[in-house]
Amino acid sequence: MPPASNLARYSTRIILEHPKTASHVAVGFLAFAFGSVVTSYIHQFVSSRKRIGDRENAGASREFNDLSFFYGDEKSLTTIERNCSHLPGEFYGQLVRDCIVACVDCVIVRVNSVNDSKQCILVERKDEPMKGSWWFPGGRMFKGETFFDAALRKCKEETGLKGNAVQILTCTNTFFPTSSWDVEGIKGTQTMNAVVLVEVADGSEVLLDKTSDRFRWTSTDPEDISTKEEDKYVVSALNHLKAWNNTFKRKD
Repeated sequence: MPPASNLARYSTRIILEHPKTASHVAVGFLAFAFGSVVTSYIHQFVSSRKRIGDRENAGASREFNDLSFFYGDEKSLTTIERNCSHLPGEFYGQLVRDCIVACVDCVIVRVNSVNDSKQCILVERKDEPMKGSWWFPGGRMFKGETFFDAALRKCKEETGLKGNAVQILTCTNTFFPTSSWDVEGIKGTQTMNAVVLVEVADGSEVLLDKTSDRFRWTSTDPEDISTKEEDKYVVSALNHLKAWNNTFKRKD
């Protein structure tokens, strides 16, 4: 049969030369047209559903932009004084109980040299909040730090790994019923967390600090880890990473 673009011309010639087959040609043409419409609709529906799925987890920042704005000299504004980073215990406990604490969590990713798959590191938390849970490394930001600065510091402090901060995947607001600074009648804490993607080289040695008991590398594919009962916070962050990769055609 000729290409679809020539179908009308072909059908006209057949009708003129073979009138008895006109009805069959007409039926065939209508069936072809109907099939094309249905196929186009299905394609648009599937594409629309995929776009909706990406929107549900979209929102990552542009790569290598940590969303910092400086109203003045950047160097002086990002100079960290020791009294801003090492707060007295009693004062910090009061802050945890009474204020929202600004934090970063690190999605630290490597490429497994054995099977070329991407993995992220999870650590088992030793302290509250979320004691005993497998979470991303992370913690409080210091005054004067950008999101990337804090992420690279926490990455190095808690895992011994050095890497490159790539982007902010999402920002979350977390409410915990307990903390390490609970006192009688006042328990729990609230944190606001920038979730930062950090890429490290495969084979880098992991050296945990006192905040974690164990570590393990796991898949960055949320569909893989959701069957392993990973924490909802971990699954959510990796959904954002996958949505970005799919939208901008990055390799998972």
